Amino acid sequence: TCAVALTVLGWTHDIAIRGFGIGCVYMTEHLSSLGGLLVSYLLLHRFALTATTLTTRTLELRHRYDELQHVQGELVRKEQLAAVGELSAVIAHEVRNPLAVLKTAAAGLRKDGIGLEDRGTLLGVLDEETDRLNRLVRDLLAYARPVEPQLADISVDELVSRSIDAARSIVASVGHEPDIDTSGLTGRVRGDKDLLERVIAQIVSNAIEAMPDGGTLTVRSEVIPMGSESGVAIHFEDTGEGMDTLVRERAVDPFFTTRPTGTGLGLAIVERIVKAHGGTVEIQSSDHGSTVSVLLPGH
Repeated sequence: TCAVALTVLGWTHDIAIRGFGIGCVYMTEHLSSLGGLLVSYLLLHRFALTATTLTTRTLELRHRYDELQHVQGELVRKEQLAAVGELSAVIAHEVRNPLAVLKTAAAGLRKDGIGLEDRGTLLGVLDEETDRLNRLVRDLLAYARPVEPQLADISVDELVSRSIDAARSIVASVGHEPDIDTSGLTGRVRGDKDLLERVIAQIVSNAIEAMPDGGTLTVRSEVIPMGSESGVAIHFEDTGEGMDTLVRERAVDPFFTTRPTGTGLGLAIVERIVKAHGGTVEIQSSDHGSTVSVLLPGH
C-alpha cells in the first residue's frame, strides 16, 4: 500500500511539475504578447502627442507667417510712399526752376520799350528752358516705363557705330568733338537693339560732354565669362575730367547730376535697361578720365 501511495505521489508530482512547466510556457507567450501590445500603445501614444504638437506648431508658424507677410506689406507700402514723396520733391524742384525762369522771361517780354537784342535773349531763354522741361518729361517717362527687351543677336561693332552717330546729334552743341577709337570692338550680344543703342548713346554723350576741350574716347569690347555662359564687356574710356568718389558712387542715382542742364536720369535709365538684359554697369574713374563698362550676355 505504501509503495502504491508513493508511486501515485510520484506521478502526481511529475504531473504537477509538467503542468507548471506548460503553464509557464503559456504565460510566457501571453506575457510577451502583452508586452508587445504595451510597447505599441506607448509608441502610438507618443506619435499622437507628436502629431498634436506638430499641428500646434504648424498653426503657430502659419500665424507668424501671416503676421510677417502683413508687416512686410506695410514696410513695402511705406517704402513706396517714401520713394513717391522723394520723387515728387525732386520733380517739383526740377520743374519749379525752369518755370521760374520762364515766368521771369515772359515778364521781361511784356515790358514796354524792350530792345530787339534783349527780346532775342529772352526768347532764347524761353526755348532753352522749354527744351529742358521736355527733356525732363522724356527722361521721366523713359525711367518709369517698364523695360521689356525684345532680344535678338546683335553685332557689337554695328551697335556701337549706330549709337555713336546718335550721340553726336545729342551733343552737337559741344565746341570740339573728341576723337573716337572703335577699332577694338569684337563679339556679339543678345539684346534689344533700340534699347541698347540708347544705352550706348547716353554713355558716349556723357563722355563727350566730359571732354569739352577735346580728347579721346576709346570704345573696345572683350568676351568674358558670365556665370556658366559667356558674355561681352563693352568699355568706354574717356580722357576727360574724371569723377571723384562721391560722384562715382552716386552716378547712377536718379536725378543726380553735376551739369546744370542735366536731368540726372541718363545713367539711371542706362542701369535699368542693362539690368533688364541680365547685365551690369561698372564705373571706374581717376584724374585722367573715366571708364564705363557695360557687361551683357553673349549671343
